[in-house]
Amino acid sequence: MRDTDKTKAQLIEELATLRRRLAELQIFKDYRKMAEEARRRAYGELEHRIAERTAELVQANQKLKQEIEERKRTEAELEQTKDYLENVIANSVDAIGIVDRHGKFILWNRRSVEIYGYQLEELSNKTAFELYADPDELDRMLGRLRHDGVVREFEILMKKKDGTIVPMDISISLLKDDLGRTIGSVCLARDLSERKKAEAALKYAQAELRRYSSDLERQVREQTREINSILRYTPSVVYIKDREGRYTLVNSRYEELFKISQEQIRGKCDHDMFPRALADQIRASDLKVLGHRQPCQAEEAMPPPDGRRTYLSVKFPLYNEQGAPTGLCGIATDITELKKAQDQLRRLSGSIMANQEKERKAIARELHDELGQVLTALRMDAVWLSERLQAQDPKAGERALAMCGLIDSTIDEVRGLATRLRPGVLDDLGLIDALEWYIADFGKRTGIACAFKHRQVPNIDGIGATAAYRIVQEALTNVTRHAAATQVKVSLEAKKGMLTLAVADNGRGFDLQEIAASECLGLAGMRERAGLLGGSLEIRSRPGKGTKVCFKLPADGNRSA
Repeated sequence: MRDTDKTKAQLIEELATLRRRLAELQIFKDYRKMAEEARRRAYGELEHRIAERTAELVQANQKLKQEIEERKRTEAELEQTKDYLENVIANSVDAIGIVDRHGKFILWNRRSVEIYGYQLEELSNKTAFELYADPDELDRMLGRLRHDGVVREFEILMKKKDGTIVPMDISISLLKDDLGRTIGSVCLARDLSERKKAEAALKYAQAELRRYSSDLERQVREQTREINSILRYTPSVVYIKDREGRYTLVNSRYEELFKISQEQIRGKCDHDMFPRALADQIRASDLKVLGHRQPCQAEEAMPPPDGRRTYLSVKFPLYNEQGAPTGLCGIATDITELKKAQDQLRRLSGSIMANQEKERKAIARELHDELGQVLTALRMDAVWLSERLQAQDPKAGERALAMCGLIDSTIDEVRGLATRLRPGVLDDLGLIDALEWYIADFGKRTGIACAFKHRQVPNIDGIGATAAYRIVQEALTNVTRHAAATQVKVSLEAKKGMLTLAVADNGRGFDLQEIAASECLGLAGMRERAGLLGGSLEIRSRPGKGTKVCFKLPADGNRSA
């Protein structure tokens, strides 16, 4: 029993021991589990820290690479900048020198050599101070440099290698180390010789300009007085208008004529002064001058208080400095009396020409009727005498027969003369037939090929027919005398109430400007005939291009002179 109880107690104790061990084992397992968990956490944290550190190292490495690349770029840029600065210094238009704190030269560029004449090695025993010509000016410049640390555009005299003294424009900046101590200076120098010459030339030019301006002002004042005197005493009307047609200036003649003062008319236009129709006409003429930018000359009838008068008006545009028209100036000359005299002269010329034609007609009739009859009777007597003398005296008969030939020639000449004075066909058959006969006769006499065309021509007689015939006659005479032509074309047509007669040749032609002054080739008479009939005469010609005479008159052709 005891043994059994003892064994049971042992078992219980072993069981308790086993439980304790089991509990300890469980605690160990828990501890191990906790340790394992702590290890895993530590390992995770370690991996995270390693990853973070790795990322930091990668970032740091990239940054380092960037810094290295940036440093390389900076070094390259610095090298490029250095090369650029060296190139700028070497090729600068200014002399550049760098000296140490004792004034010894460290750098001396190409322009410095050109200005001063020294090479850098020649300055090894010299200081910068030895190049200055005026010690007092040097001290003053150095005093400013010590006070301000910089000197800008200081004019001073300097010595070149050959001893020449030149004015220079100096700029100096001090060079300092990291501690702020002066280690040298850089100097920029510019030769002022050319500038001084330019300044002297400028001063001279300014003096000349002032003198010229003074002379010009004096001339302007004198010319202004002269112009004012001309405007005041000229018998012509003078005015100036702006682009809108408003008056800006009128002369004293304008004031007297239209009973209005300069102050009253300024700013007004023609519609404020004249009837609407006349004002519209004047404005249209003004716009034509401004639009074409060309002078214009025309006759204008104006209604001043003392009665309607005729003026020869010349208008021309006025321009600003940019060449744009700003207005116009008009000069109007009273030609009322001249027009009356011209009308009287025209009537007188017409009367003279009419009387001439009457005299020609009368002489032609007398030549044809009286002298022609006498010559015809004389020829008949000469024939009778020749027949009677032939048997008695053959020589006398032959002489009498020769007289017949001479009388025939005289009769033909008298007939031609009578025809040239006044062709009977012009009175009997009219202008067309007269021109056809004359042109055909002209071709036979001269050997020049002539052609005559006409269409839609009304019956023209009287003064108009005579004028047209005489103009063709004069034109063809000029062709014979001067043109050396081989072909002539004459045309006659009526169009738009006007009769147009043209004579064109293929001759040598001529310069109209040279001929205009002399009015040669019978042009004056031709123009006079055209003017008397209210027509016009136009001549077109160029050297080597032939000539064309164009005569126009009203289609009725019978205007009285």
